[in-house]
Amino acid sequence: MKKNLLALGIASLFGNVYASDFVDTARVVSSTPIYDRVNQPRRECWNETMQGAPQDRSMTGAVVGGVAGGLLGSQVGGGSGNTAATGAGAVAGAMVGDRVANPDSNRSSTGAIVGGVAGALLGSQVGGGNGNRAATAAGGIAGVLIGDRIANPSQSAPQQVQRCRDVDNYQDVIRGYNVTYRYNGRDFTTTLPYDPGSTVRVGISLIQEPQPPARQPAPQYRYDGQDRQYQRDRRDQQDRQYRDGGRY
Repeated sequence: MKKNLLALGIASLFGNVYASDFVDTARVVSSTPIYDRVNQPRRECWNETMQGAPQDRSMTGAVVGGVAGGLLGSQVGGGSGNTAATGAGAVAGAMVGDRVANPDSNRSSTGAIVGGVAGALLGSQVGGGNGNRAATAAGGIAGVLIGDRIANPSQSAPQQVQRCRDVDNYQDVIRGYNVTYRYNGRDFTTTLPYDPGSTVRVGISLIQEPQPPARQPAPQYRYDGQDRQYQRDRRDQQDRQYRDGGRY
């Protein structure tokens, strides 16, 4: 059995060979990548147009403006002219107050005017004197509000809303290479974290075989007069010679 064996080892990543007597080069037979399937989720975002909740319009401005306009109109003229001035002032004040409280440059004024005039005419048919003027103003204010809301119904303003979601994104990632190389007529396979190319460096070192245990020497007798084992062996020998007809 051989006492020494040659051990073949791949060099480390930095070209160092540990516990090697010398370094040699071996030809690479094949290099096959090892893949890991890895999920790297990506975030996708987009904008959506959504209708918001309808905005409520305040009536406070129209009422306050209509009352103020009616009071101012009631100071003009007398008789039926005073009633008409009161109704006109109430309609104008209600329209101005409503626009101040609910600013919207795109709203049409036609509905408010038509409604205000119609309401003032209806109110003028009620009562007489101061009560008639108050009813005319109240009808004008109510007509402005009703006519404006009919001609310009509340609409929800569109809003841009961003939506996002995570989408799976699987990719094949190389985690190493199965490398087969040939050295001294034999093929060896190992795993490397990189593609070595056409050759690899190998380290050659000597491995000592374990030695067998030493044989124990046979027991030795001391042939002197004090050795009991010798005396017994000598006596046995004499007994055999006596039985065989020999002499001591």
